[in-house]
Amino acid sequence: MRNTAPPGSSSRTPTVLLIGSLLLAVAAAVLGLAPQARAAGDIGELTFPTTSGKIADNPTFPKVGTEAACPTATSAQLDLTLVRASGGTLLLGRTKEGAPYDQGPVTADIPVGTSLEARLRTVTPTGSLDGAYEIRLFCRNATNVGFDYFSAQIQVTGDSWAVKAAAADPTTTTLTATPANTSPAGAEVTLAASVTPGGAAGKVTFLDGTTELGAVDVAAGAAELKTRALAAGPHTLTAKYVPTDPAAFTPSDSEAVSYTVTPTTSSPPPGPDPDPSETEPADLDVTDQDGNPLDVNPTLTAGQTVLITARGYTEDAKVTVALADSEADFPDATADAEGTVTGYEFKVPDPLADGSYTLTLTEDKADGHSVEFVFGLGEAPGPDPSPSDSQGADGGTTGGGTTDGATGGSDPGGSGGSGGSGDDGGTGPLASTGGSALSLALAALSLCGLGAAFVLRARRGGLLRF
Repeated sequence: MRNTAPPGSSSRTPTVLLIGSLLLAVAAAVLGLAPQARAAGDIGELTFPTTSGKIADNPTFPKVGTEAACPTATSAQLDLTLVRASGGTLLLGRTKEGAPYDQGPVTADIPVGTSLEARLRTVTPTGSLDGAYEIRLFCRNATNVGFDYFSAQIQVTGDSWAVKAAAADPTTTTLTATPANTSPAGAEVTLAASVTPGGAAGKVTFLDGTTELGAVDVAAGAAELKTRALAAGPHTLTAKYVPTDPAAFTPSDSEAVSYTVTPTTSSPPPGPDPDPSETEPADLDVTDQDGNPLDVNPTLTAGQTVLITARGYTEDAKVTVALADSEADFPDATADAEGTVTGYEFKVPDPLADGSYTLTLTEDKADGHSVEFVFGLGEAPGPDPSPSDSQGADGGTTGGGTTDGATGGSDPGGSGGSGGSGDDGGTGPLASTGGSALSLALAALSLCGLGAAFVLRARRGGLLRF
């Protein structure tokens, strides 16, 4: 086959390929050594001397500040730019006064030839300008290149603008109750709330349904309340966190905690009789007027005054006082901030019949907490008569006889005691005992007679000598 290539073409092709390869290698090396372009980055917050104003003011933002300095490579000038939510930017001003801006926080005057309203009307000639906008302060080098910026959000409403505050940090609140799940009425219950993040400042309000139990300041993410105000029955407990600065932290509520308070009148399990010193309710103390503690279920006298301290009520609750089986009226009591009625003066009505009485101090509301004080009046009844002193069936007493004379067998002059006598001669137990003794005495005399006869007969027969 004949070669149809032009003369000399075969010798030039390798040379062209070699030169092309060298040029590509040089280009690759240059590109590899060239600095890589940086993506735009938000490097801090942009601030204004005022946080609101009119969009028609010229300039609308005469001065701006930053919380840090510009990077050294892009510290030759500053560009103030508006970024629209729909896209696109508008240059609001530029300055080189005070450059470089690579030292400390930056404060700069931004000369603007037109107002914010005028600049926005260049892209929105008619209609409302309301909406959220971002303002960026770019750090640039001497050739107006730079991608780092400080930013702020503003809200335009009508003819005004205002800085939009940063979103508040969300919080969470949890609640626990101790003892867990249940406790007896009048017992102290500890409610503990935990708020996160731990730096959130504010108050926690503890609620029983819609009833406020108390409010406590949050310290290191925790708040605690002790209460005796939970009445017998079911309860729904919650904790509500309210921040001191709503712009910094959001409020939050805990999940509900179900809780049951059992009545103090519940019967205890069978067991040995308790020590009387341990039967006094934990929510009741009673003393005399001198402050001396009284025993449980004491015996009082008509007209006597005692001092009562009762616990477990709601803060500042009104407490009504009533005496069972009595029509006497008593003044109401008032609980203090701890839910305690302290030193209530109770005077026993005079006259008042002897017997046992119950005084109740009840919180004046539905299912209000109630405390009972039980006392007696008058002398306690004496013991039942002894069986030996009881009457016979016919009215005679059975205790008249003694057994002292029953031992007269060893005393020749002794005589048996006489049994007691009723109206018919006495038919009680000791009377029958006297009859038995008489029978034994007659038998003994008979034996003595037989013995004497035997002795006389033996002596006559020569059997005995003395």
